[in-house]
Amino acid sequence: MKYAHRCSQILLPALAMSVGWGFRGNYGHEAGAMVPGALVALAVCLTSGRPEWWQRGTLMAFLGAIGWAFGGQMSYGRVIGYTAGSQLLDVTYGYASLFLIGGLWGGIGAGILALSITMKRSDLERFTIPLAFLWVFWLALDLSGLTSGLFELWNPYDVDWVAAGSAALVSFLLYRARPDFRAPCRLLLLLSVGWLLGFFLLTMVLGLRMTPPRGDNWAGCVGVFLALLFELRQQQNRAVLRWCGYGFLFGGLGFLLGDFVNMLGRAQWSIIGTWPLLQGLDYWKWMEQLFGLIMGAGISWGAQSFARRQTADQNSQTANALQPETIVLESPGEDVPTRGMNLIGLIFLLIILPWKNLHKNVFRWQEAGWIPDEYAGLAGTLWFLIVGILLSLAIGFAICKAKRNQLALIPTSSLGRAQWLFLLILWMSLSGDFCGTLPRLGSRGVFVVQISFWITGALCTLLVVRIQEADQLLPTGFWKSTDSRWSFHMLTRLGAAVAVLLLCGAIGWLTIQTHDEPLPGSQLRFETLKSKSSAAESG
Repeated sequence: MKYAHRCSQILLPALAMSVGWGFRGNYGHEAGAMVPGALVALAVCLTSGRPEWWQRGTLMAFLGAIGWAFGGQMSYGRVIGYTAGSQLLDVTYGYASLFLIGGLWGGIGAGILALSITMKRSDLERFTIPLAFLWVFWLALDLSGLTSGLFELWNPYDVDWVAAGSAALVSFLLYRARPDFRAPCRLLLLLSVGWLLGFFLLTMVLGLRMTPPRGDNWAGCVGVFLALLFELRQQQNRAVLRWCGYGFLFGGLGFLLGDFVNMLGRAQWSIIGTWPLLQGLDYWKWMEQLFGLIMGAGISWGAQSFARRQTADQNSQTANALQPETIVLESPGEDVPTRGMNLIGLIFLLIILPWKNLHKNVFRWQEAGWIPDEYAGLAGTLWFLIVGILLSLAIGFAICKAKRNQLALIPTSSLGRAQWLFLLILWMSLSGDFCGTLPRLGSRGVFVVQISFWITGALCTLLVVRIQEADQLLPTGFWKSTDSRWSFHMLTRLGAAVAVLLLCGAIGWLTIQTHDEPLPGSQLRFETLKSKSSAAESG
């Protein structure tokens, strides 16, 4: 029974991230990646068995969404094309690049998420106004056309320098404006400057381009990740550094192994090419879901490593000494009441996030001819805008009522509220995605993927509703987030690095054994070098 319970603690975050990543594949970019980030954060929260984490469910979902949004700017379509080639150098380079992209996604996501369970409530509340102001500033840039105008003015590397630069500017101005903004704006400024320095040094100075001529946002994300690690080391927050390590390793492994399955499907290798049930499937989508599954499992494993760490007291002679002690990460301080961060978190998760993603459904329906040109003198698409505004007002009103404890359908327990939030985000996303794919549901690949989404969603729901207050953890001791025992041993880090390098080479070699010619959609990374050598030989 205990083994089954521990398996469910890994399974729920893994499945939540898997189905969330499938959703992300249909909507793309930063907004799409926020959904799996929020889901895996809530899944980790629910399976932690810690009431103080349940109390921070909204914060964890909000910061999880923000953390995984960073990676949404990275381009990887051409990188996957490298792994579809027939030259070992190209294929291995592609897998190594995918590991880096996945690692950055998971490492930054885990690091930002971990702040929600290691920072005092008062420190987190100070982020309310700076985050809200920054989002409004970005929205104003987009609506005014300044974002696109600045991109047209200068953007030779197709990167999101406007967002990073404006974030640095806003953070600096707010830092100077009020003393209580300095701590949060310092972190925001550090991350945005880290992005700019990463892009400038890696791409513009050193000339490193992962997927030319595609964008080099990966370099900015390297800068963000290094800036985050620098800040955590300055704070000696070893628990968060540990979780970053889990996120980086399993994010990289997830993308690498997921694409390997994608290549097997594209090559129609072995039974994939002979078994009718495996024909006509969209293996790109299965790559995305496997990526999410492995990364989610790693994030959960990292959380469990310090949420349920156990030691035994060898010196005690009492009968209780026969039972292992449960040592967990020290609880964050609830030194002030819940205020603005929960409010803007709910508004973001239940109003802004659906708008950012599901509005794309209207354009899909319009392309399929499912929407009339006009009704009652108004364009058909305008009616969806009206409906969306009314729904947003209704949800906003419900959030305000809930904040005043005047909404009867909201549970009184922190666990119940976290469960409700998880199910709302999950089924709002899945039902919206299903509606968006209706015009293409006749495709075998789309149909099977949607079925898998709903099966995974049902399993997530079953695992969530099984969690009870009685499942809470009863720790006997605590380690601070600065405790050196959270750190990985140096040999562990070196061993992991060597193993990853060997795995990239091995997976690359195995991939090219599945086909004789480059697969459809393949790309040649070192085409220029090959052309030069060929020209030299002919001359």
